[in-house]
Amino acid sequence: MNCTNTNPTFVLLAGGKSVRMGEDKGLVSIHQNSNFLSRSFKKLNVFSKSIFISLREEQIDLYAKYIPKTSFILDKDLPIEGPLKGILSSYLYLKENNLSDHFIYFLPIDIPFVKLRTIKRLLDVYHTQTTPIQGIFYKSNSGLEPLCGIYSYALLSEWTKSIFQDKTPEFSLQKRIRNMLPKPIILNLPSNEEYNFRNINSKKDL
Repeated sequence: MNCTNTNPTFVLLAGGKSVRMGEDKGLVSIHQNSNFLSRSFKKLNVFSKSIFISLREEQIDLYAKYIPKTSFILDKDLPIEGPLKGILSSYLYLKENNLSDHFIYFLPIDIPFVKLRTIKRLLDVYHTQTTPIQGIFYKSNSGLEPLCGIYSYALLSEWTKSIFQDKTPEFSLQKRIRNMLPKPIILNLPSNEEYNFRNINSKKDL
C-alpha cells in the first residue's frame, strides 16, 4: 500500500500571469475579507499543515501580507516554461529541504470554489493503492485536468532528468501525463462538482 501520509504536501500554483483577470488572481476578492489565496489556503488546511505556494519573485511582497514567506517556493532556473516549471521547481525545493516525500498534491490558485470532497477524493484513492503509482488526476467534460492532481516523487524525478537530457523537452503537462508509464489513475470528475471546479480567468467568471 502507498505510504499513508496524515500531513500530505500541497502546493498552490500561483505563478501564472493573470492577463485576462487584469490583476493577480490570488488576490482577487471573494466576498468580504477573503480572496483566492486565503480561500484556497483555508480549504487545504482541512487536510494538512504542509502547504506551499509556487509564485514569481515579484509576487512575494503582496502574498506575504496573507501567507508566511516560509511557505513560498520560487521558480528555479530550468530550461522550461509554464506550469511545468512551477511543478518541477516545487519538487526540487521540497526535496532539497526534506519537506516532503512520496508525492506532492498540486492545485491551481484559480479554482477557489473547488469542493472539499473533490480535493479529498484524490487523497482517498491514493491511500487505497497497493502498488506505487505515477499520479492521480481528474478528467472533466473539458478534458484532462493536469493542474489539480497528485504527482509521485518518482515521476517528478524522472521528469526533472528528462528536461536536461531531451533536446526539445515537452512543456505540455497533458501530453506528459498521457505518455506516463505505467499509466496514471484518471478519475471522472462528478458532473455535480464541475461548476465549482471551474477556472476563474476573468471577473465575469466569478
